[in-house]
Amino acid sequence: MKKIKEKFYLASVSLTTLMLTTPTIAFADKKGDEVQKKLSDAIETIQGVLTGLIVAGAIVVALWIIIKRLPSADDPQEKNEVYKALGRVGGLVALGAAIVWILPWLYGLFT
Repeated sequence: MKKIKEKFYLASVSLTTLMLTTPTIAFADKKGDEVQKKLSDAIETIQGVLTGLIVAGAIVVALWIIIKRLPSADDPQEKNEVYKALGRVGGLVALGAAIVWILPWLYGLFT
């Protein structure tokens, strides 16, 4: 199991590195408007993919928390801990969305 995780980690790092270092060809017109539009569209697509990954990860973590704690759901203390953990997951999703969408917007304001 450990070797599978290591291979998966290595494959994901390799794929990410390959995707980030692959050059993109953009043909410009005289004014540069078309290139700016292509860059804006690409950034929005990347932001959408990152948001989707954050939400998918949060769903997996929330389901794992619920399934792990489900057998002892009768205990009020345990139920309280489940709700706290799910609240933390929701807060981290909001933080992830803020990082993905608000930081580039703030950067655009000051440049």
